Amino acid sequence: MNDIVIRVENLGKRYRIGTAANSYRTLRDGIVDTFARLTPGRSNLANRPSAANLIWALQDISFEVPRGKVLGIVGRNGAGKSTLLKILSRVTEPTTGQAEIRGRVGSLLEVGTGFHPELTGRENIYLNGAILGMKRTEIERKYDEIVEFSEVAQFIDTPVKRYSSGMYLRLGFSLATSVRPQPASAPSLLVTP
Repeated sequence: MNDIVIRVENLGKRYRIGTAANSYRTLRDGIVDTFARLTPGRSNLANRPSAANLIWALQDISFEVPRGKVLGIVGRNGAGKSTLLKILSRVTEPTTGQAEIRGRVGSLLEVGTGFHPELTGRENIYLNGAILGMKRTEIERKYDEIVEFSEVAQFIDTPVKRYSSGMYLRLGFSLATSVRPQPASAPSLLVTP
């Protein structure tokens, strides 16, 4: 395992499509549902998803990435690329299988997600850098590089709610790409359902 930094085994993610789950449930509804599931001979067919309402975004995915190698994932829309990245980034949990990751994971799922609109670009760099796992000294060391790459230096002390969508995305992308991977000797993270 020393040379493997990402190991994915039999990974699968299933979603329910169509009707949304009832989000306004009472305590009584929850107790009744729990009782129905635990009592032999009783079932709650109304809330049981049918096979027609379920879709597999990923199914039986397995691969390994050795230390120092790069893996590119390509596919058509709906192939599961973003779902896989969300699982590897611990944004969502898999339905089946497991993913073991050694080191820090940074993903570009939604560039700029988590920016607070009332905070300035400078403040968002420090806030989101910390969210991405960077230490304050690391952010300070890379600050000028982040701002220069984003090309928003003139507006860095302006709240990001006043940025154009392009400026917002450039700052988010610049920050996200400044996160350097940790050495593969970092502690392992096991993501399982």
